[in-house]
Formats: sequence, C-alpha cells, structure tokens
Amino acid sequence: MQALLGLTETDIENVLAKSIIAGAGLTAEALPVILDEKKSVIKGTGALSYTHPEPASNLGGYHNLRRILQEAAVTFTPAARAYGVEPMKGLLLVGLPGTGKDLTKKIASSLLGKSLLDLDFGSVMGEGGGVIGSSAMTIKRALSIATTLKGILGISEFEKAVGGLESSAKTDGGETARTIAYLLNWMQEQSDVFVIGTANDVRQLAPEQIRQGRFSHLVFVDLPTDEDRREISAVHLRKRGRDPEKFDLDELAESTKGFSGAEIEAAVKAGLLHAFMDGEREVETKDIVERARQIQPTSVVKREQIESLRSWAKEHMAIDAGGSGLAPITEATAAERALEM
Repeated sequence: MQALLGLTETDIENVLAKSIIAGAGLTAEALPVILDEKKSVIKGTGALSYTHPEPASNLGGYHNLRRILQEAAVTFTPAARAYGVEPMKGLLLVGLPGTGKDLTKKIASSLLGKSLLDLDFGSVMGEGGGVIGSSAMTIKRALSIATTLKGILGISEFEKAVGGLESSAKTDGGETARTIAYLLNWMQEQSDVFVIGTANDVRQLAPEQIRQGRFSHLVFVDLPTDEDRREISAVHLRKRGRDPEKFDLDELAESTKGFSGAEIEAAVKAGLLHAFMDGEREVETKDIVERARQIQPTSVVKREQIESLRSWAKEHMAIDAGGSGLAPITEATAAERALEM
C-alpha cells in the first residue's frame, strides 16, 4: 500500500499487473517491480524525479544542519504528533554551488525515512513563462503526488522557481504568477511534506517567499570550516575504501582552505588517480595535497558573491549550517529519539 501511494487508479492497475506477471503472483518479490514502475510514472509527470537517499555518514561537517535534520525527523514521528508537536515545514538552504545543498536533500531522505522527489519547476514553466494551462496542471499534479507520498520535495534554485512574478502579466497573461502563487500557498497550507529549497543567489527573493510558514528555517551553507574540511576529507576517503586514520587530516584541511565540499572531493579523487598512475601504489596524504594545490577554489573566483551571500544571511538572521546558532541537544540525539519512538 505504501509503495502504491501517489499513483492514479490506472497506474496502480498497470503496475500491479506487471508485478504479478513478473513475480508469478503478488508476493514480496513484486515490491521492487512496483517501486521501479513508480519511479517511471513519477518521471513521466515531466516535473518530478525520484532521487535515491544517502546515509547521514556521507555528510561531513555542518553540525547545525545535521542537527536540524535530526530534529525534523523527530517532528514526523507518531509520538511527536500525539504529543502535539507540529511537523517541520522545511528548509531553505542558501550557499554557493558545491557546498552540499543537494547532498543535504539525499541525507534528509535517509534520516526522515521519506521518499525524495525533486521538482523541476523551471523546466515545466519554460523560459520566459509557462504554457497557459498545461504547466499549471503539471505542477498541481506534481504537488498532489508529493502530498500523497508524504515525502520530501526538493526545489533546486528556488530563487529561479519563484521568479518571474513581475513580468508574468506581460509575457503569459499572468499564468506564471498564478502558478507560483499556488506553489507558495501549498507550501503554507500543507503539513505532510518536508520541503527543501536550495538557492545560490537569493538577493531577488521577496520576504513573503521565504517567511516562516513556508520554511521552518533559513540556513546559510558557508564554505566549510577547518573541522568541516577534516570531516569531509574523511568522508570521501571512506567512500573510496581508504581508512582516514592513515592520512594527515589536519594537513588535508589546511591544504584545502577556502574549498567547497565538491572541491575537496575533486582533490581526493585526483590524488587517487595520481597514485594509481604512479605504479598503482597506495595513495598518500601528499598525493591529495599536491593535487589540491592545482585547484583554484570557488572562494577565489567568487569572492564578492560569497561576501554578498554572507551579508544577506546575516541580515535575514539565517542559521549557520556549521556554526553554533542552535542550542546543543543535551539528552539522546534526535535521531536516537526518533528510532526509540
């Protein structure tokens, strides 16, 4: 029943028929078939795509962000609902590309135990405004599926998704404006879907588009700190079958100062390639450090944009993803409490 949520009656009939034929009956072995077909149906909406979750261990650093996700997981438990705790609405993650905003959506899917659907709002509306009628219906159906699934809805480049309000009346008879208004009202009214919006340039966002009630928290994902870079380096070493304890993580953190998470990953991958091409020997700290020196980090290329984002985040009282903006959890962690419930 859970696997079939979000499908129309016709889709359910077709998926069950295929599952019964493929598995010689409606048994537990039919579940993977149902899920695969469901992903195809979701993709067929033209607005949604299903994304696989990633374990929380793949998020290095950013302890405040991790804590918020753990708290969000608690708010969706039956015990929290019965106690009167309201489910967390979602997060707007603001920061430069490569700082782990999209990874956070996958981590949230794992922590909350919810399916992650990405909404491609921009492509549905089209450049310069949406096709009158059809795009609005596509978005409404996508939001209906997300609501039925009670999952996580990711909206990348949120600032672009809700842009175009002023020009809509001239370009498409107000269709884009009405569809954006529908999305914002849905975000305000719904309580079953955890929405994660990501934004690279938020300077054009209107206050009503990011106010409380649509997002629970505004989180600024800055470039990783020294401690964050050590943890991120360790994550990428473990993902490639290496023991982080055999590397000088302090040296790696120092050599990647000003790097985003994606750039740290690039340095680790380049170090592995260097060691492989040098007689297939085991990779060492010096290999990664040497390759890191050849990477020009985002902090150098987009220095002005970073400072502008930091100023915006300070003015809007955004939570620092890696700082100390939230009080520490002193009892069992939120994740442990969620499992206990």
